[in-house]
Amino acid sequence: MEIRFILNGQPVSVDATPARRAIDLIREDLGITGTKEGCGSGECGACTILVDGENRLACLMLAAQLEGRQVTTVEGLAEVGTLRPLQEAFVRCGAVQCGFCSPGMILAAEALLVRNPAPSREEIREGLSGNLCRCTGYGKIVDAVETASGPTRERGPLQPSAGEDGENNHAAPFPTASRIGPSRPTPMAVPTGRVFFPRNLPELWDRLKEEPEALLFAGGTDLFVRLRKEREAPPTLIGLERIAELQGVRRENDRLWIGAGMSHSRLIGNPMIGRHLPVLIRALESLGSPPVRNMGTLGGNICTASPAGDTLPPLYALDAEVELRSAKGRRVMPIAAFITGPGRTGLEQGEILAAVGVQTPVAYGTHHFEKIGQRKALACSVASLAALLRISPAGVIEAARLAWGSVGPTVVTAPEVEAALVGQRLTPALLQEAARIARQAVSPIDDLRATAGYRREVSGNLLLRLAAQPLKGRRDGESPKRRQKKGRSRRPTLRGIPE
Repeated sequence: MEIRFILNGQPVSVDATPARRAIDLIREDLGITGTKEGCGSGECGACTILVDGENRLACLMLAAQLEGRQVTTVEGLAEVGTLRPLQEAFVRCGAVQCGFCSPGMILAAEALLVRNPAPSREEIREGLSGNLCRCTGYGKIVDAVETASGPTRERGPLQPSAGEDGENNHAAPFPTASRIGPSRPTPMAVPTGRVFFPRNLPELWDRLKEEPEALLFAGGTDLFVRLRKEREAPPTLIGLERIAELQGVRRENDRLWIGAGMSHSRLIGNPMIGRHLPVLIRALESLGSPPVRNMGTLGGNICTASPAGDTLPPLYALDAEVELRSAKGRRVMPIAAFITGPGRTGLEQGEILAAVGVQTPVAYGTHHFEKIGQRKALACSVASLAALLRISPAGVIEAARLAWGSVGPTVVTAPEVEAALVGQRLTPALLQEAARIARQAVSPIDDLRATAGYRREVSGNLLLRLAAQPLKGRRDGESPKRRQKKGRSRRPTLRGIPE
């Protein structure tokens, strides 16, 4: 397959197996070796590249996904042999040690500074949270990014082009197709299967009719890791990322419908989601890392059906519905009925998850989400809690919705805990009793991350956090990251929206 894209400002045309990994295409076929491979599973960030201005992980992308995109590697930052200010800052501040992580770290920092030319130190740490430094030089790395930042920083050539609708324009021109670097063989066994990217749902239905056993993917952040571990290439892959019907957020009467193909980053930045569903925003902000959020999608997180899926507890608490489509038509069902077990859903042959619906306005003034993990970023949840409360002016709980993640085969809801809260004033004594009931309602297991006993204890303790902060509403959809810019604490807090 001929794959054409813009690499470091130059048009590239290369013949490659479409299912070949982007990291292998860039390093082995094109000889652009600044992009490194570390973990191969999206956890270290060494393979970070910029795709249409967003930092993404080349080890979790297929060569075919680069078609029509603008790709930047660390080699593309320097201008006629002159380092950019960010690169110079890394040198001056001693942020380059062994150098293995530096290309990915610099590109992640560049993407951050394009979005936010004057980030705080905490925002810098968050922006680099998907990139690991093996020499533990994080202090100097943050110093370097801070040195290169400032309100007068120009966005430069890496700002993604935009169409009239403000979305990235992937239709890059190819006036003269050329090959950069030598084409060299690689000893690695690469997939030989076919990859298709339908542009709309009718094209998808036609392709599924021809390829009924094909594997579907959106962001691919889970699927590609699994395929690498299994070392078996699927016969056909079908990517959903270019289907317009799976994008966007729309209002229909009293429901908000979220396209299943929306990336986590785009959802975080969507004003309607921020206004109506701050509990979902909080969960999305804790999911993965910046590049994973740029790649992963809401539909993918749901269809993976992991008990630890970060978006699932908020969606259960919100009584969300899923819209399923196939060539035969459309059907809608509650998300709690759609997910039937770990890795299992109600999807039928030839069917996809198209959208997620939530009734609005959400009749709860307090939105809270918190998860416990073994690290700050890229942490698989040990236990999580989504809580929605409606509290009267007198301080009495009028309604409550609670959902726990990673403490059962699916998300756990506990009507008995909610019933214990409703009609009562929110006090530490009440929460202690509710926590006792919650520990009996969950059914955790032992695994590599935590014991069942620890998860059971934490499930109750997460409820106690509801008394840690004042139950006062704040500006619609205001996130912890926005509050950090104001110098407020990072402690988990409740978030409220006007009823």
